[in-house]
Amino acid sequence: MWRRSFGTTAGDTFGELTKKKWDAVVIGGGHNGLTAAAYLARGGLSVAVLERRHIIGGAAVTEEIVPGFKFSRCSYLQSLLRPSIIRDLELGKHGLKLLKRNPSSFTPCLDGRYLLLGPNQELNH
Repeated sequence: MWRRSFGTTAGDTFGELTKKKWDAVVIGGGHNGLTAAAYLARGGLSVAVLERRHIIGGAAVTEEIVPGFKFSRCSYLQSLLRPSIIRDLELGKHGLKLLKRNPSSFTPCLDGRYLLLGPNQELNH
């Protein structure tokens, strides 16, 4: 069973979670927790994933940290995701696309300047 949330209040969530007997409970809905939960569910276990934030994905989330700028918290680390996991969980069928980043880094400064880095070492210098 996959649900975004169990209810609209903390009381509803707790009640729904305690009504069912789970084979496994994964604490944390980051990319590692979701991967573990997917393997457990694929193995036939009923799995509940608990995440305290309003969004799942952990380091793989893109968020507006500075007003007007969206940042990938650490999504570049997803390129380190083992190919065997991508294959096993058929992540491509579920929309996973690993894209090369160009530029690879953009860091805005409060005074309007910025640092932009990419694959060209001469331009970076």
